[in-house]
Amino acid sequence: MIELDRDAMTPMYVQLANVLRDRIRCGQIPVGRRLPSQSELEAETGGVVSRRTIKSALELLANEGLVQGVQGKGVFVIALPPAE
Repeated sequence: MIELDRDAMTPMYVQLANVLRDRIRCGQIPVGRRLPSQSELEAETGGVVSRRTIKSALELLANEGLVQGVQGKGVFVIALPPAE
C-alpha cells in the first residue's frame, strides 16, 4: 500500500514519484523491470489519486531519466537514481 498525505505541502504526484524512486533505489523495482500499471498504482494508493496524478509522477521520473515508456508494454526502469 502506498501512503500519501493529502494535507502535505508536497504535491501528491511528487509524493508518489518519491515512493517509486525509493522502490527503484532499494532494488524493489530493479532496472529493466516494468513499473506497476496506472490501474495497479491507483489500487495501491487506495484510489485516492487520479490517473492524471499517476501520469504526472511517471512523467517526473521519465524527465529524471529513471524510467521510459514502451508503447503497449508499460513503463520500465532504465536507470538507478543518484545516491542521496
